[in-house]
Amino acid sequence: MEFKKIIEQVVAEIFSSMVFLDIKSLDGVDPEPMQGSMLSGMIGLAGDLQGTLLIHLPDQAAIAITNAFLGMELSAVDDDVKDAVGELANMVAGGIKYLMPENTRDIALAIPSVVRGKGYSCEATGRFERAGVVFELAAGRFIVEVQVKDSGSLFGR
Repeated sequence: MEFKKIIEQVVAEIFSSMVFLDIKSLDGVDPEPMQGSMLSGMIGLAGDLQGTLLIHLPDQAAIAITNAFLGMELSAVDDDVKDAVGELANMVAGGIKYLMPENTRDIALAIPSVVRGKGYSCEATGRFERAGVVFELAAGRFIVEVQVKDSGSLFGR
């Protein structure tokens, strides 16, 4: 199974069972840098899979996800939104770990980090491959991506 398919499956399961928002993955839409104020949830991966899982969300999408996930009615980014983005990244990373082939599941997850700002990018250093999926919900689009050391067949090669 390639990373894009794993990402799509994990995110769909999380949104249908825990966040309760309708989302769809946008096939053929390349993950491009977002404009405007956004948050990125990041989790480092070590062991059989080395790299980073990232979720990039515009503020309004992060707020909508937080409101649905926590049953709140927030209208601005605050610590609850940042915590929810970090927890979403944690759940996605855990789901990816679970769906990895059994002989490659020795994966340690770091503590989530969340960055907020405008006009930034998050890129791994060294020789890494990137696989990302663009999702859409009523509040906007967001991106889930992994940046990992070359994993050959997991990138569909």
